[in-house]
Amino acid sequence: MLFPWPDGTLLPELDVGAATDVYAALCNTDVYTVLTVERGWSADRVETWWSRTLVRELLVRQDP
Repeated sequence: MLFPWPDGTLLPELDVGAATDVYAALCNTDVYTVLTVERGWSADRVETWWSRTLVRELLVRQDP
């Protein structure tokens, strides 16, 4: 079941389904394995990259 995000959270061109697709494409075990095993990234580096990438790709920027 998909839960609605508060209005203005996701980028205007995304609905929850599209945002879920982006998340699934980026945050899966295959990507993790490629980055950690094949490319030598640490788990912390993957987590940091995922966090920054997901914020950039999914969320409206909230400038103070």
